[in-house]
Amino acid sequence: MIVKEEMKKENYVLRRLAPAQWEDYKKIRLEALHTDPGVFGSNYQREAAYSQQDWLALLENQNCAIFGLYDQEDIVGLTGVVVDRDDASNAILIASFVREPHRGKGLSRLFYLARIAWAREKGCAQITVSHRAGNESSKAANQAFNFTYTHSREVEWPDGTVAAELMYVLVL
Repeated sequence: MIVKEEMKKENYVLRRLAPAQWEDYKKIRLEALHTDPGVFGSNYQREAAYSQQDWLALLENQNCAIFGLYDQEDIVGLTGVVVDRDDASNAILIASFVREPHRGKGLSRLFYLARIAWAREKGCAQITVSHRAGNESSKAANQAFNFTYTHSREVEWPDGTVAAELMYVLVL
C-alpha cells in the first residue's frame, strides 16, 4: 500500500479518517464551513443537517479518502480526495482546511503528499484541484506541487457570490 496510515511533521500527524472517527470529521468539517464559508463547494446549513449515517457513508466510500490533521489528539485540519464520478482516471482534491493558529507552517505539504499518493494508488492518470479567485494560499500550495493552470469559470459559490473558480491539473 502506497498511502501510509499517517504522515508526520513536528507535532502534527495527518491520518486517513476511518468510520469510527466520524465525530472528528463532523466537528472539523462544520468548523471549516462556518469559519470560511466562501471557499467551499458546500455550506454549513446543508452539512449540519447530515445524520450520523451520512457522515459514516462519506468515510466508508472507497472512491474517497478524507484525512484529518491532528495536533496531539486535537483535530486541527482536514482534506480530501475523490475519484471523479464522470472520469475514473481523474482524482479531485477537496475540502482543505487548517485552523487559523496552525496556518503558515507548511502543513499543506502533508495534504498534497497524502492525496497524490492515494490518487496514484487508485490508478488515476491526473489530479484536478480548483479554488476561488483570490485564494492565494491555495494557489501557492498547488503550484508547489507543479499543478498547471487550465482554465477558469464563473460560478455561484454557496455564500451567494459569483466569482471565478480557477482550475489546475497535475498529470501523474
